[in-house]
Amino acid sequence: SFFSATSEIDKQPFTTWLLATDNASSYDHSMFLPTTAEADPTNGMATFWKITGGDSDNDENDAKFHLAFATMATGWAAFGIAESGGMFGSDIVSFTTANPTTLIDGYILDDRQVRVDTHSQDWTLVSSTVEDGWIIVEATRRIDTGDGQDHALKNDKELWSPPSLIIAA
Repeated sequence: SFFSATSEIDKQPFTTWLLATDNASSYDHSMFLPTTAEADPTNGMATFWKITGGDSDNDENDAKFHLAFATMATGWAAFGIAESGGMFGSDIVSFTTANPTTLIDGYILDDRQVRVDTHSQDWTLVSSTVEDGWIIVEATRRIDTGDGQDHALKNDKELWSPPSLIIAA
């Protein structure tokens, strides 16, 4: 279970989201991304995802990546598709509690500053929850946006396909 060291009372917004219309079960995959090397189960992000469409060579470009992430935070949270496993070169989507109806499509260069994608904003916000120190976001985007500032995701359901590298903040 994610956030296992967090009390049930403190975890209530996350638990409510998980149980609401079976949110967690609507995703094919999940993973906890710790924010520290020690992998403290209270510091990190629970991520859930699935890919729909793209079942044939003809509609691969229409495949969609559905993402949900949940973390204990009060100001912002971000999820990224990493170029090499770290922040540098990552394609990210960020959410701020100051503007809870908007996602920011961006990327990170060597100065570790988020740059807004100037070509297009490719993420669609499905829902967001900001409650009692929690940020929970659901969003979608095409796996290959055709935008040079976005990394194409791989539908890595086949064993021969390397996984996409991801980061969280």
